Amino acid sequence: MRGVRVLFCYLILAGSVSAQNIESLLMAGDRSAYNEIMSALQRKDFIEAIIGLNSFIPGYSSYGDLYFIRGVARMQLNDVEGARKDFILAKASGYKEENINFFISKEYLVGRLLKDLKMEIKLDSLREYRPVIESRDTIQGALRPERTCFDVYFYNLTVKILPESKSIQGSNTIFFRTTADTRIIQIDLFPRYTITSLKRDGKDLIYTRNYGGIFIDFGEIIPAGKMEEITIEYSGIPIVAPKPPWNGGFVWEQEKKRYNVGVACEHLGASSWWPNKDHLSDKPDSMIINLQVPYGYQGISNGNLRSQTDVGSGYNNFEWFVSYPINNYNVTIYMGDFVNFSEEFTNNSGKYRIDYYVLPKNLKKAREYYTQTKDVIGIFEKAFGEYPFRTDGVGLVEAPFEGMEHQGAIAIGGEYGKSNNRRDYWTKDYDYLVIHELAHEWWGNAVAIGDMADAWINEGFGTYSEFLFAEEKFGYPEYIRVAASNFSSILNIWPIVGERNINSNTFLGGDIYNKGAAMLNNLRCIINNDSLFKRIIKDFYLKNIYRIVTTDDFIRHVRDYTNTDYTGFFNKFLYETDPPVLSCSYSIDRKNNLTFNYRWTRVGPDFSMPFCIAVNNKEYIRLNGTSFPQTFSYENVNSFFLPNEYRYEKELVPPNSFTYYWTTWPF
Repeated sequence: MRGVRVLFCYLILAGSVSAQNIESLLMAGDRSAYNEIMSALQRKDFIEAIIGLNSFIPGYSSYGDLYFIRGVARMQLNDVEGARKDFILAKASGYKEENINFFISKEYLVGRLLKDLKMEIKLDSLREYRPVIESRDTIQGALRPERTCFDVYFYNLTVKILPESKSIQGSNTIFFRTTADTRIIQIDLFPRYTITSLKRDGKDLIYTRNYGGIFIDFGEIIPAGKMEEITIEYSGIPIVAPKPPWNGGFVWEQEKKRYNVGVACEHLGASSWWPNKDHLSDKPDSMIINLQVPYGYQGISNGNLRSQTDVGSGYNNFEWFVSYPINNYNVTIYMGDFVNFSEEFTNNSGKYRIDYYVLPKNLKKAREYYTQTKDVIGIFEKAFGEYPFRTDGVGLVEAPFEGMEHQGAIAIGGEYGKSNNRRDYWTKDYDYLVIHELAHEWWGNAVAIGDMADAWINEGFGTYSEFLFAEEKFGYPEYIRVAASNFSSILNIWPIVGERNINSNTFLGGDIYNKGAAMLNNLRCIINNDSLFKRIIKDFYLKNIYRIVTTDDFIRHVRDYTNTDYTGFFNKFLYETDPPVLSCSYSIDRKNNLTFNYRWTRVGPDFSMPFCIAVNNKEYIRLNGTSFPQTFSYENVNSFFLPNEYRYEKELVPPNSFTYYWTTWPF
């Protein structure tokens, strides 16, 4: 699933700032100086522009646009805190562009994100405007004894779709083994559903409901190691997704009185539409999904289709079997007028099938669009290891929403590459959506997390896979371009490792995607040994295929491979909100000799990370910063800058030097 990308436009002299309006207010003697500042901005000499504005602003301290221009110039240097101060001054001086609030108010930023996602959530001002923690969050997200006492190994799920009433009916037989003596277990199903039957061995069970939790009392102690099964029958009207897949639920798209139905429920919870042990720490080893749809429709789900049967009353049953462990949120169903075409992927181990399910009107377009699939899979097999679900094959389904990594039945919307959300760094032959969602078969589906707090592993590795795809397919300069595009979308709202046991909404703002990938890029630059770094990533995957992992697992894995403790680095990028800040100062003498002073701040004493400096617009030099002051000297310097996501030449960036960070300057 793709994160929310809020792209802020730092336009200079365009849109928000009118150079002509400012110039008309200046005294005649100041217009030349002002034009020099504008010229510096146009040629991206932001240091010179800021120095000029520093001299210019005192005479026009009530002009909010001037503070805004200086803030924009600071942003281009990644001097975020300096820019924030200027934006506050701009607003106080009458600058009225509303979007300035994105930079100066976390409450406003989070509120706008929630509004864009159509979420109504209370915010906690004492917790950096995170969502308020409510009882239902802990019931869904916490591992209590009623959950840890049993392990689900199989589901037999049946779901009947009733499109005219936008409702569903179903049943689920849950097979589990007790891991501790217990009398009570917790199964989950949203309270909007009526439970019509809940039985064990044909006998009714006593239960209570608390929000989404169903607490089942067996009336006796079930000893550890016992194999049990219960069956729940239910019915109700699912949540309609306000903005899928980020704010999930069912989607009932309709065209010419024909339905295209899908569901996305990551973070919302699989119990929003089917009863299960709705916690990421417990994946069934396999499962059956029976999808019942009206005559004339196709029913698509995960795994392989085993049978199609007429069950009467105008309905067909499509029985799908998943032969691998699967996350509950990855279990999915689609109903539509699908046509199927397929191809085979061949590797050293043999062949497996790739199936596409598309609407008839898009068949020709889809055949052309999906010519990229085998390329993507091949690159990921090389990078990480063999596709993890060979027996079930690969499946991509035309969904009525953007995209979601449903295991073996990936949702691909986006109008076959024509979506407004399309990334700006791909050629027309490759679409980020196929690349990103296929990457999740390795990261998120095969290597999975046990708590939403660690969702950066799914999305950070998934997004970084886009970097690696670009590098393998187009070369290292394109890797830099992808990284720069990614860096520009980081919001630094909260730490990317979330809060545990509360079903934390770590997706909000997209930092688990963008900053998670930036962290991996920065780690690669620090290690500065590409073969070692890529082996670290591949072996982390191979070591943990079909397993649950945590953030600590990855940190330990890196330490074991490198024999180096990167705790300070991981703490900064995973557990703190803001990135490291490079404190910079410089002087250029009369002979054009540059003295550049630098050190990392807001970090521990052992922190070390590279960056690069560009001299005379043509030579890029890798420097390694530490928390202690260092000096770089260079002769015959006409200009210099620190390449970042706003200004760089991808062909000139040295290997392992393009990192994500903030700066601060003494002017």
